[in-house]
Amino acid sequence: MANPVMWFEIIGPDSSALHKFYRDALGWKLTAPVKEMGNYSMVEGHEPGIGGGIGGGEASRVSVYFETAEPQRLLDRALAAGASLIMPVTTITPTTTIAMFTDPAGNTVGIMKANPRPAATRRAAPKRATRAKKKPAKRARTTSAKRTKRTTKRAKRR
Repeated sequence: MANPVMWFEIIGPDSSALHKFYRDALGWKLTAPVKEMGNYSMVEGHEPGIGGGIGGGEASRVSVYFETAEPQRLLDRALAAGASLIMPVTTITPTTTIAMFTDPAGNTVGIMKANPRPAATRRAAPKRATRAKKKPAKRARTTSAKRTKRTTKRAKRR
């Protein structure tokens, strides 16, 4: 999938109430809120799902962020297709560069610059029990004396 969803945000006027709700309702563990970022907390231990954050803001919204290697190029394409700019491409931290826009239906959408990720470590699939295959029974070698005896018996039956 080109530009996969890689992050979500849940924002509302009362970030503390949102933090409590998602901790209690879904059992999410959250980082300590960062006051300078609207009491923004990130979900910890989200694997195998995508990461996300919960914070405060004037209006309530749920947003998804799509991954891209070229945020400005993707933002330009979105704007040309009818999006409205909320936030231009902005470097938030050395490893986080984002932009935000609304789609034609008014949904808040973000794009996030792809960063090199450590190689995924795959968990070994549990071994399935397998049945031992039955080996065909070995046929005893027939000696020439036995062959002669069989041939003689067949001749007598005729």
